[in-house]
Amino acid sequence: MELNSVFLVISIDMNLINTFLSDAFDEAGESEGARSRPKLTPPNTPPKPSRGLVSPKKMPRIPATPHQPSSDIFWSREFVDEWNDEHSPRKQLFPDATKRSPEKHSPEKKKASTKTATDRESKKAFEQAKHDTAEKFLGELDTVITGGKLSELAASTGGIKLKWTNKLNTTAGRANWKRETIRSSHKRGDPAAGGAAAGGATAPDGTTTVVQHNHYASIELAEKVIDDEHRLLNVMAHEFCHLANFMVSGITKNPHGKEFKAWAAKCSRAFGDRGIEVTTKHSYDIDFKYVWQCTACSLEFKRHSKSIDPGRHRCGSCKSELRQIKPAPRAASAKPSEYQAFMKVQMKLMKEENPKSPQKDIMKLVASKWAQKGGGAAAAASGRSVSPADSGNSSSGGFRDVSKDLENLVAIEDD
Repeated sequence: MELNSVFLVISIDMNLINTFLSDAFDEAGESEGARSRPKLTPPNTPPKPSRGLVSPKKMPRIPATPHQPSSDIFWSREFVDEWNDEHSPRKQLFPDATKRSPEKHSPEKKKASTKTATDRESKKAFEQAKHDTAEKFLGELDTVITGGKLSELAASTGGIKLKWTNKLNTTAGRANWKRETIRSSHKRGDPAAGGAAAGGATAPDGTTTVVQHNHYASIELAEKVIDDEHRLLNVMAHEFCHLANFMVSGITKNPHGKEFKAWAAKCSRAFGDRGIEVTTKHSYDIDFKYVWQCTACSLEFKRHSKSIDPGRHRCGSCKSELRQIKPAPRAASAKPSEYQAFMKVQMKLMKEENPKSPQKDIMKLVASKWAQKGGGAAAAASGRSVSPADSGNSSSGGFRDVSKDLENLVAIEDD
């Protein structure tokens, strides 16, 4: 029993010694590691996320000064005032002017009107110079492309003619050519035969047959399609290539064949610096004067004249109604008032009953009838001011008001 007690005491003492030695070893190791490692600044606490949206009108807070309460400058009133003045947010004396929406900004309308006016002036200048421009360019084409051959062939019929027409609605131009062959016989000794013998055949009896070809050539230009100089020059070049194909190459069956393309390539090379490119088809956007649009499928119907009546015509695709979008239709005239309708009828009757009476007497009669009918009460009920003429007063001021009303009846009087 005593031996067990001694052994227990010894074991407890050994445990205490081991614990003391391990703690001492840890402190020594920590102190050495602390001396060898540099001191690090602990990381800052991450900022807390905002709980909600920050109001744009809320000013930012003034930051705290870098000084601690233990410093004298921390308690200096002058320093605190300077710090607050420097870091206080600047207040705006006047609010920003509200900007208008781009869709409602007026300068855009002015730009559109200026562009329209410029286009109108350009079109007017082109209309004045288009005839001279076409004639001059036709001469250049004949000289450069065919060496004057077309003018020589058409000289007997007055040369190549240019015709401006309003019959072409969707075609920019058209080339017309016709060759007339004339055969004439001359006997030997005839002065005409001597001059034409080189170009004719002589029969055994001495009769000479002369064959003469007359070329009728013209170019039609569409007034409704050609609206600028660039389009005019390209159309002229295209139609000139057709005439060269007819008169020089002798091709009449295939108007856009390889011969035409050869003339077109030559023309494009010669006048390419002026923006001329001859193709087999014209692809111009025609500026139609009138445009209607389907209210259901938005299909557009374009015309040079006002040939579509929305009351009678419908969309050919979906059978829906049509509405005019170019030019914008004018608003319907307002329905004439009771007074205007009365004046229209009575003025006509009074003129028939009193053909020799002057206008002022007829106006007096009509005014008195309107007063007898109770027009003054009706006008007062409708909110219109009652003139002296309406109440039966025959003063000049009252009839002057009636005359003003009569001027408004000119548009609705019968012919």
